[in-house]
Amino acid sequence: MSVTIVETTSHPIRIEWILGCMLGHDPDRTYRAAVIGSGSGGLTVAIGLGRLGHDTVLVEGGAVGGDCTNTGCIPSKSLLHAAADDLADPFGYTRAKRDDLAAEEDHEMVDHDRIHLVRGWARLTDRRDPHVLEVSTADGIVEVRAENLVISTGSAPAGVEIPGIPPDRISTTDDLFDSPSVPARLVILGGGAIGLEMATAFNRLGSEVHVVELREEVLPAMEAEVGSEVRASLQQRDVRFHLGCTIESGSDEGTSLRLSDGTTISGVDRVLLALGRDPRVDGLGAAQAGVQASPRGIEADARGATGVDGIWALGDVTGVTHTTQGAGSTGRQIVRAIAWPHLPRWGRLPNIPAAVFTDPPVAAVGLSPAEVASLPEESRRRYGVALPDIDRGYTDDVRSGFVAVDSERLSGRILRAVVVGPAAAELIGMFTMAIDNRITLRKLFGMVHPYPSYADAIGQIADAYALDVASDPRGEFAAWRRSRLSRRRSTD
Repeated sequence: MSVTIVETTSHPIRIEWILGCMLGHDPDRTYRAAVIGSGSGGLTVAIGLGRLGHDTVLVEGGAVGGDCTNTGCIPSKSLLHAAADDLADPFGYTRAKRDDLAAEEDHEMVDHDRIHLVRGWARLTDRRDPHVLEVSTADGIVEVRAENLVISTGSAPAGVEIPGIPPDRISTTDDLFDSPSVPARLVILGGGAIGLEMATAFNRLGSEVHVVELREEVLPAMEAEVGSEVRASLQQRDVRFHLGCTIESGSDEGTSLRLSDGTTISGVDRVLLALGRDPRVDGLGAAQAGVQASPRGIEADARGATGVDGIWALGDVTGVTHTTQGAGSTGRQIVRAIAWPHLPRWGRLPNIPAAVFTDPPVAAVGLSPAEVASLPEESRRRYGVALPDIDRGYTDDVRSGFVAVDSERLSGRILRAVVVGPAAAELIGMFTMAIDNRITLRKLFGMVHPYPSYADAIGQIADAYALDVASDPRGEFAAWRRSRLSRRRSTD
């Protein structure tokens, strides 16, 4: 291979080195890893490996930053902030936040001395030792060789065809934040996290908001009381809910919607699809590389390993997690596995908290509601504190919200915690740390919290647990022992 040398006043510069390290990659070189997709998970892996001294190729066909920066977390939370602060140009503020961060992340990747950005669309091949990617770029097909491949292609908004509604009246989060103005009447199809966050934002912006949800309650992944609490709060702000139905058809150029329960919503300016997200697996060539994939995503375990040595997957494309924090957690485990392949795996996976930034906010961590319900009822207790009843709730005129903890009897081991109300996303961090580090309610008893604060609710829950144990220690021990024996029998 020929190399052009340019003499300077200091040291000779290898032009190929500049082009390879700063503006692309060396097609004849085998890198430690190639990451497909520069969303939160992909950036975690690429930056993490770079910090440990490993050269990595980062392949991105769209905007650096992926869904989180460009169409998800950053613009949605910016719009919520703009709406809460009644900014004069909420969409302009949102786009500025999004675009500034996207430009910063793009520059960081271009200038990184260990990350080699290739702009294009990657396809897996059956070539291994090393693994070979084919990347469609503006200049044609290029090949990338790497010991490890990390699939982090993210997801796309799930769509549905609704007869009678022109495409220009339907939005997803892919285009919502480029809207020129606030719609007077907005219909949101879907009552999950995305739908309710946008219902909160547009209600604050002055839109008449209708939420249409096929299930009988919103936030179906949470406890029923969580969904009903959030719904009641939004209803007080005049958000309209249509539960147990869907949009059947549209008429009058999509300005009139007929729901499956017979209701008609007229004067509609825009319909927002908030039906969840579909993994981006099309065109990836997973089958050719021997990677198992389906419409539900790439099959990978909780640590990101697929069934093919040296090929990893994380984030939305796996369907295992649909959160930035979840993708980042898996990304850190993949970095560890690639950088130190001979070290044993971590024994326990960290818990991934979830947060929904509605009004009121919601956060939860630990077992799912269904997993808690599957445990013997006598083996657990639920403790709850209503936030209006604590002194900080009184001073802040909080009208709704609660902190609830499911715990194991006697030991006080925290199974699940959920917070509905102010500072939910911050409070849940204490419970996440407690679950990860096996800090029980017994250990939290007596912990001093600032006064007055929302953390007082945690202290009151620990107090209630301690009172139960102190009042009937033999009964608590007997219940705990029976549940342990029952659990052992069920696993024998």
